[in-house]
Amino acid sequence: MDAPVAADPLGSGPAAFGREARHPLAGGRRVVDVVATIALLVLLAAESVVAGGGIVFLSLAFSSCDVPGNTCNETLGGAVVYTGPVLVALVLVATLVVCVLRLVRRRLSWPFALVGIAAVVAVFFGAILLVDSAITHGI
Repeated sequence: MDAPVAADPLGSGPAAFGREARHPLAGGRRVVDVVATIALLVLLAAESVVAGGGIVFLSLAFSSCDVPGNTCNETLGGAVVYTGPVLVALVLVATLVVCVLRLVRRRLSWPFALVGIAAVVAVFFGAILLVDSAITHGI
């Protein structure tokens, strides 16, 4: 005799006719992942706007180039000020795409949003260091 088949609550067995093959939303872990990912992506978007604006405001540091004794590498500073916000936007878009794809595939995605937040912080502080190295203050 065949043993009775137990119900598969997650639907991990072979898909029956007319039944969706993916796992249904089940358990609190999936809900927590979706909520945490959305919250982190909203935080990333706000952080990206602030970081992009902050990098643009770094161009004000070059107003001290007219002071006698100060030297400035305006080429490096201009490159940082123009490419910094573009890099921030690229990190934002790449993080959004990766997180949305992982959410659609029902995989853990909040760590990728956290990595995006850290990457925007790294781009911002890298821009600050490059602009600071482009300006040499005299006596």
